[in-house]
Amino acid sequence: MNWISSRLLRTNGSTSSLSLLRGGLILLYTVLTIVTLLALVWVSTRDYQETIKEAERGSLSLARSLDEHTTRTMVSVEQAMQNIVENLNQFGGSERADELQMHLVLQDKVKLTPQVRGIITIDSKGLIQSHGLEYPARHINLADRSYFLYHQQFKDTHPMIGNPVLSRSDGKWLIPVTQRIQKPDGQFGGVVLAGVEPQYFIQFYQSLKLPHGSQVHLLRSDGVILLSYPFDEAQIGRNLRETDPLLFEQRRLQGSSVYPSTENNVKQLTAFHTSQSTLPLIILISTDRNILLNRFTNNLITRSIAGIGFLLIISCLLYLLLQQLRRIESIEAKLHLTQFTVDEAPDIIVWADFSGQICYANRATSISTGYQAEELLKLRFFDIFPQIKHSEWHGFWQTLKQVKRLLYPTYQINQQNGQLPVEITFSHITFHDAAYLCATVRDMTEQQNSERELRRHRDHLQDLVKERTTEVRSVLDASPLAIMLSVKNTIRLVNPAFEALFGYSGSEITDMPTDTLHASAHQFSSYNHPIREAIKNKGIFRGEMELFRHDGSSFWAMVYAKELITGDISKGLICVIEDVSAARIAAHALKQSERLKRTIIEGTADGFILIDNKNRIVDINQAFCQQLGLKRENLIGQQPNQLWPDKAGAIFPQDLAAHNGSSNHVGEVTLRSVDGKNRPFLINSACISDENQQLEYAFAFLTNISKLKEVEHNLLEAKEAAEAANMAKSLFLANMSHELRTPMHAILSFSEIGQSKVGTSDSANLSRYFERIHSSGNRLLILLNDLLDMSRLEANKMRYIKMDHDLKTIAKQASTELATLLFSRHIHLNLDAGLPQLMLCFDKARITQVIINLLSNAIKFSPEGKEINIHFIQKAQLANGQAAMGLSVRDYGPGIPEDELELIFDKFIQSSRLNNHASGTGLGLAISRQIMSDHGGEIYARNAEGGGAILSILLPLEQPPIA
Repeated sequence: MNWISSRLLRTNGSTSSLSLLRGGLILLYTVLTIVTLLALVWVSTRDYQETIKEAERGSLSLARSLDEHTTRTMVSVEQAMQNIVENLNQFGGSERADELQMHLVLQDKVKLTPQVRGIITIDSKGLIQSHGLEYPARHINLADRSYFLYHQQFKDTHPMIGNPVLSRSDGKWLIPVTQRIQKPDGQFGGVVLAGVEPQYFIQFYQSLKLPHGSQVHLLRSDGVILLSYPFDEAQIGRNLRETDPLLFEQRRLQGSSVYPSTENNVKQLTAFHTSQSTLPLIILISTDRNILLNRFTNNLITRSIAGIGFLLIISCLLYLLLQQLRRIESIEAKLHLTQFTVDEAPDIIVWADFSGQICYANRATSISTGYQAEELLKLRFFDIFPQIKHSEWHGFWQTLKQVKRLLYPTYQINQQNGQLPVEITFSHITFHDAAYLCATVRDMTEQQNSERELRRHRDHLQDLVKERTTEVRSVLDASPLAIMLSVKNTIRLVNPAFEALFGYSGSEITDMPTDTLHASAHQFSSYNHPIREAIKNKGIFRGEMELFRHDGSSFWAMVYAKELITGDISKGLICVIEDVSAARIAAHALKQSERLKRTIIEGTADGFILIDNKNRIVDINQAFCQQLGLKRENLIGQQPNQLWPDKAGAIFPQDLAAHNGSSNHVGEVTLRSVDGKNRPFLINSACISDENQQLEYAFAFLTNISKLKEVEHNLLEAKEAAEAANMAKSLFLANMSHELRTPMHAILSFSEIGQSKVGTSDSANLSRYFERIHSSGNRLLILLNDLLDMSRLEANKMRYIKMDHDLKTIAKQASTELATLLFSRHIHLNLDAGLPQLMLCFDKARITQVIINLLSNAIKFSPEGKEINIHFIQKAQLANGQAAMGLSVRDYGPGIPEDELELIFDKFIQSSRLNNHASGTGLGLAISRQIMSDHGGEIYARNAEGGGAILSILLPLEQPPIA
């Protein structure tokens, strides 16, 4: 055993008696414990009382500060209103002031007073006259507001702080500060209102960084909460005086007070402060007592922990001293065990001093080097590890003062000069005031063999990667489509097809940003986000975009993009690019052609008939129906040989299919109209074949030539009749032909385009065609539903499910369906909600249809920005004297000519005012009249005073028995 082992095992001293020391320590421990507990109780009691007093002073000080801030805020608002009120008093009321000038004045006042959201003037009738935030102002009725009623009744010209209300302009809470406008004769001239922004106070309170859990209430002197912080809508407008009026009044008269309270089982400290200004305001601040006592609690815990810690330290010291003898014996046993463990360790362990002299070496060192233990103690560290020089050895000492361990690879020599690769772990240790380096040496032979094997595998994998890269490059070079690899918006790889398409060489475009191919970096950003979202959701992006070549020319391309590594877009995107400029040009030309054909057919004044391969009429225009006095709904589905047995062959001859591809059939035919007159027509018919050259449809244009036949007899009369007939045809063609043929031709055109593009066009174009077909089909369905409803009503086949319903509720539901249309036209709908329920027996769906027709009619003729009023009629009488209830819809449009008040309820008839507003079929009001008639009710129209029309419906209180 070496000299370090002998020092480790040396006895530390003999055993002595500890009885006297043990008794003294126990007595000292008892005295210190009692003194510590008494001091802790005294200090905690004093700290609690000081904390409560400081919290009360702080709450009152905060309440006074908030009172001063609130007073300054309200005084500033009153000063902003004062000049406005004086000017309006001189004008003689808000109605006499110019709205634009008042808007500019109010706007300046709002900018100068940040605590005010807006300032408005209200006329003597309660309507908003001017607004500081919008021009022209919406004339919202505020006559029911409490502040308006107060100023209207009392001649108090002082500013008044009203109850907080929800603004009818923007739906947000505000604190109204109002002042009466008084005319020179003392009459009521309106109100000036300044809406104080609650968020102004909320932001100020937030900036104060109040204790967590604090609540601030801004009250009027009558107890009404104007504002609460944190903001709580349930607290706004609540009256705290109602809980205990006597106690509230005592605190208000007292001025400032602090008292304990409890809310929601939480003990609080509440500061009550009555404003010292002339304003009737009260500041109420409530703080959780637990939060106020938080510092006291923390101090108490800290003191308790310190006291307990102090006692624990004393206890530990006492315990350590009592166990000292036993520890000495235990330490001696552990030293023997540690020495044995180090000596028998499998790794070499060597201690050396600053000069490199070996002071300790374990048994493994002797086995590995061949030296005996005594021989090792005579060697220096450099004799076993010759690669380490004296300068490096001293450097190890300096380094180990900063780090705990140091690894050093080297080799070891044994007694026969054999070398062994090793890795040394150096550690700095201190023992008995002497410093040593402890070196733990590990054999690295196996690890070096493993590293050589790993390098061999790595070289093999690199060769495989190069081979696979060559194969991928061959595939990219052979592709006819342009292919690009983009990594983090930088081009990394392109193929020859890409170079040919864009005009860049591979070396030139590599490492350039991807937005080089776009018009600008902004345009690239607009494409980049949809590409990433599509790849994230679907795994691939496919879409058209505009790209630019090296010479600056642009073209449209179909781009396919996919992640190089699925799930990690940062590793790169593979993009396949195909030039589709020619396809887009062809699609645009086709669309232009279809639009031209549709315009020609819509503009013709001739009659038009379309039949299918089963000789059934599937379409017919209004020009033809007008000429013969027929109804379109009676002709659809009929066969021409049933309608005109001896004339059908002249319109659609049997050999019409033989003319396909050569020329149309042209001839003349005379048809009898409903009024018994014979009308000659010039026929121009042809057939339409499908892709198999089979007859699919046949059509005929019929030109009325009766005027040409009569021109010899009465040229002037024929001219006037022709003009009248042409005008009538134009009106019907503009209404029904346009409404029916437009969606039909859209459906046919886009379906033909879709058929021709199947397999050749992308899904985006096909989806757009289907959307157009669907939209046109819906338009056609609405027209057909009107015609079908009219047909059912005339045939008395309309079925009604009559039950008791609330007419007000039905009207609200109908107006909700038209909310989007109202919003798009900026039209405001006023619905009278003051009456009770109007319970009547009717069919819910059909009466809803009638109300929607009335609202749609009103919207159609109302200018943008106007309003529509729905008024409920609680008491009325039908023409037969029966009691009834109903509603009326008023618009502010051009009105209805007096000679058309009844005419507009006829089928296919619309008011002459339609020419300057909108189009339609003319069936809505006719269907509505028939539905009301089936319910035993009435519908009628009249013009309103001041402009606009009023359409009303009445339903009997008792439904007539079903026949």
